[in-house]
Amino acid sequence: MRTKTNHQLLFSADLNWMGDNKAIISSQLIKPSICITAPPEFGGEGTEWSPEHLFLSSISSCFMLTFLVFAKKINFEISDFECATTGQVEMIDGKYKFTYIHIYPKAFVANEADIEKAQLAMEKAKKYCLVSNSINAEIVQHPEVAIAKQHAVINSAA
Repeated sequence: MRTKTNHQLLFSADLNWMGDNKAIISSQLIKPSICITAPPEFGGEGTEWSPEHLFLSSISSCFMLTFLVFAKKINFEISDFECATTGQVEMIDGKYKFTYIHIYPKAFVANEADIEKAQLAMEKAKKYCLVSNSINAEIVQHPEVAIAKQHAVINSAA
């Protein structure tokens, strides 16, 4: 559920344990539910989504959605968008913690004239991504913009 009061937003999710290392995550407004389990590194089978995978997916999906908002504001079209995300977990002060997260967003635009606009949208998405701004792990971004028809990659400033 989401309410907007005084610039505050509220989101909620429900979890129901299914036994062993499995649970179902749901929300009243969102379907379908998601089955989660521990990753193999923590005793799971590795066949379902883990909290660690959902965490990384939250970062990349929030980045993409923020990028799309700026693409619309800057007024250019995207032919495609993809993003790989990896996270490094380390033991810090006796607790596991994500210490580094690398995000590799790649936007495809229709023509060379939109490359600079897409690079600007990448910079703004990096600055304004809600999820990235809410965590304390170091996030290293490796943005790319390519022309869709040629798939010629042009690196943007990180």
